[in-house]
Amino acid sequence: GRALDLIELDAASNRGIDEIRSLREKANFAPAGGSEARKVYLVDEVHMLTEPAFNALLKTLEEPPAHVIFVLATTESHKVPATVVSRCQRFDFRRIPLAAVVERLSFIAEQEEIECPKEGLEVIARTATGSLRDAINLLEQLVDSYGKQVSLEQVREGLGLIVDARSGDLSAHVLRGELAEGLGLIASVRDDGLDLRQFQRQVVAHLRGLLLTKANASASDTWSEDQLAQMRTLVADVPAERIVAALRAFGEADLRADPLSPLPLELALASSVLRETAAPAPTAATSQASPMPRPVTETPRQPARRPAAPKAEAKEPGGVKPAPVAVAASPEPPAEAVPTKVASSPEEPVVAATPAVTPSNDVEPALAEARGRWQAIYERARELHYRAGALLNSGCGIIQASEGEIVFGFRHAMLLDRMQGDGGENLRALQQAVDDVLGAGRTVRCVLEPNVDVQRPARGGHLVRAAEEMGGHVLSNDD
Repeated sequence: GRALDLIELDAASNRGIDEIRSLREKANFAPAGGSEARKVYLVDEVHMLTEPAFNALLKTLEEPPAHVIFVLATTESHKVPATVVSRCQRFDFRRIPLAAVVERLSFIAEQEEIECPKEGLEVIARTATGSLRDAINLLEQLVDSYGKQVSLEQVREGLGLIVDARSGDLSAHVLRGELAEGLGLIASVRDDGLDLRQFQRQVVAHLRGLLLTKANASASDTWSEDQLAQMRTLVADVPAERIVAALRAFGEADLRADPLSPLPLELALASSVLRETAAPAPTAATSQASPMPRPVTETPRQPARRPAAPKAEAKEPGGVKPAPVAVAASPEPPAEAVPTKVASSPEEPVVAATPAVTPSNDVEPALAEARGRWQAIYERARELHYRAGALLNSGCGIIQASEGEIVFGFRHAMLLDRMQGDGGENLRALQQAVDDVLGAGRTVRCVLEPNVDVQRPARGGHLVRAAEEMGGHVLSNDD
């Protein structure tokens, strides 16, 4: 309160245009220290100012009084308008290295006659995460709690880091694949009533140190030489992929819902340990085949069978033709796979297995094939043009199919008009989808058919998928 020419303004709580107008008016007054003095306005968290407030401040920043200096401090510089940044000199402050913080703490401890081991000062500096002010405050708090003789155990206890040793032990259990030991250690941490979120952070930090050590990267700013030597011994025979998997599993463990439940940590441990055992075993055909790569010849695709000639339409007495009856495609029986032939010599190629398709007895083979590939046609059309996929999912079905043509029936005239409109983009997307899924050569035609047997994608539309992601279940596919 003695420096009258240093004015600090918290922009987080004074972020409106009225506060900036008041600041702009007061800035014109001369400093209290005389004509050669300066007035310094320190605006903290300046990115919190509103847009009108920035606009009001901009004119003063462009043409400030000769005796005024503005210091705009922020932790999110990308939120400051470019017009303001362009009128400032930018200084990016970075965290102080751990060694420099420890050196400064050692000097302070020596001057204040505080006895604290170097390992304890390293723990304090690591907890401060590069902030010298925080490190000095922590040292002061520990001295107030334990006196001027502070041991390493007291430092860990005072900072809530008593779980450091067990976090390293859990990391070792993970990399060694010791599931039972790791679960027992997590249970002991829970039974001791320690903060599981803090314990998780320590495990992640230790796994990160192991990864850096495995990669021969510099980790001396965080760990002591003794700790680095232990890490090198631990990761000597451990692949880097296992460390990465464990680091990802424990980093993604979510303890926010229930901070007292050890289940997320137990799941992270189990997924890391059981990752390799869950890998699929090689098949018998693969194990019997020669280890040398063999050329694979695919069985040529059989051409689609031509549909039988249409039978003569029966007529009722009096020459009246009966009304058409829509016939639904019966479910196809499961395909029987042809056994894979294993090559016995380098000259003999391997023949890939192809499913034996049995055509439906109720509908023509071409129509049954087209209806069976409905899901693939829908997904491909949706990739090409989202509106074409939406129209296929809104009351549509395949009613005819042959070697040269495939006919889509729409229940409502509005849907048919939309499919044929939009500059032809929807029809082009549908034609391309049919060519990609069923092969080129079929012309797509869309007609109005109120009694069409509607086909729907396996998971429904985007609203159905959103409902399923929220825990809902499809009860009926009826319109």
